[in-house]
Amino acid sequence: MNTSDGAIAENADASRSFLLQNGQTLVCLGDSITQNAHGYCAMIAALIAATYPERGIRVINAGISGHKVTDMLLRVDRDVLHHRPDWVTVSVGVNDVWHGMNTAGTGGVTLPEYRAHLDTLIQRVQSSGAQVVLLPPTVIGEDPASEGNQLLQPYRAAVRELAAAYRVRVAPTDIDLNNALAAKVAQGGEPGKTLTTDGVHLRGPGDAILAVAVLKALGFFAL
Repeated sequence: MNTSDGAIAENADASRSFLLQNGQTLVCLGDSITQNAHGYCAMIAALIAATYPERGIRVINAGISGHKVTDMLLRVDRDVLHHRPDWVTVSVGVNDVWHGMNTAGTGGVTLPEYRAHLDTLIQRVQSSGAQVVLLPPTVIGEDPASEGNQLLQPYRAAVRELAAAYRVRVAPTDIDLNNALAAKVAQGGEPGKTLTTDGVHLRGPGDAILAVAVLKALGFFAL
């Protein structure tokens, strides 16, 4: 999978120091993977609070189960911009593909629609003055060669193309999860029962991978 040079440069700059400053607000926009009360968003909040308690940083969970990019665009004012965020993470794309993987092929969001709506969503957030971190769609099945993961590939590419166009940061959640899955299988782990409960929804270790990916993009682990 190709990662844009622009996104790499942005993330390299971010790694120099933790970017969230005193009193700032981070909103995590997403679907059920984000909504999970014990998931990656909660882990991010706990790590920031433990490491930088003096900064008083707010982390707000704006995940809603089942949502796709079309749903998130409709509620971005109410659930995200209403909080006047300084930073917004956007995790979207799994449902856009997964919900279309039925016999009728309905319920999903086509790639052109996904790209157009995500483009508009990025513009809306940036126009508010907030900075964006994009999370490419994670996994549909713990086998990178599964049908779902193959269908996700162009959606992941669209995320990275838009990140380069708008010069926003990318947390490589998809790459980090796939690397962890490959390592687990190599160590004798059972595919499908390592990082997720059902091939999509994450167990604790999977959420930890997402949290670390986002925090790396924000320079939390600066040397």
